[in-house]
Order: sequence, then structure tokens, then C-alpha cells
Amino acid sequence: MSTRKPPQYVWVVHPLLDSPRKSVFLVLFLVFLVIGIQFLFDSLGVTFLSTFFLFGSLRQYFFPFRYEVYDDQITVSSFFFKQNRLWNEFRSYYIDQHGILLSPFSKPSRLESFRGIYVRFGLDKSVVQDLVQSKVGMEDCSALGTE
Repeated sequence: MSTRKPPQYVWVVHPLLDSPRKSVFLVLFLVFLVIGIQFLFDSLGVTFLSTFFLFGSLRQYFFPFRYEVYDDQITVSSFFFKQNRLWNEFRSYYIDQHGILLSPFSKPSRLESFRGIYVRFGLDKSVVQDLVQSKVGMEDCSALGTE
């Protein structure tokens, strides 16, 4: 039996519910797009396949993300997805309007979006920002940008 400590901080971010106005426009756009695909191709197979890929590509918007911060790691979980990463794997971070990108690279790299973790702030921006900054222990690289 594991005696793992409880997480220091847990929060859930659901972009679909956090910005209802954007969500209504997005869903309406997608409905019209699916109707247009059905009208153009006149094939239920193509329509279902297109719908699957459309909603699959937007899964980060439609499904909630749960973040758990521990002493030694961060856990990000969502629908059919769970990722545990140790804090010492991250070499830099970049802060933007909606969250923090934790990067395993010390300098800007094009691979950051694939190898890093994007931590959304949710409703407690200052708490999450302070907590992540204290865990990563590196300087903010937001001003550097990517090449």
C-alpha cells in the first residue's frame, strides 16, 4: 500500500464552462460546419469522421483538466489522459495570459509544445503562478520568445 502524501494544491480547469460566450459561438460554428460537410459530401461516413476529428482536435477545450501539485511532481489528468512529471525535469517556463508552459529545455525550442506541459491557471491565477514558480525554481523565460 502506498503512503503517498496528499497533493499540496488541486484545481480543475474547464475552458468550455469558463468562457460561456466563446463556447456558444464555437459550438454553433461546429454545428454549421458539420451540416456544411454533410451537405457538400452527402455522406454520413465522411460527416461522422469529420466530426470525430473536429471534436478530437478540440478535446483540450471540451474536457476538463485536473491539476494536482505534489512536493516532487505535477499530475495533469483529463478524459483518457493522465501525465505525471517530476519538477526536476523542467528547465524553464513561459507565462502567458491563460497559463504557464513548463519546458524541459533551458533555451527556447520548437519542441516545447510537444515535450512540455501547459498548466492552465483557472480561477486562481496568482496562487497557481506562485506555486509553479516555487516548484520549478528557474527564471521566467517569457521575454525571450521562441526562434
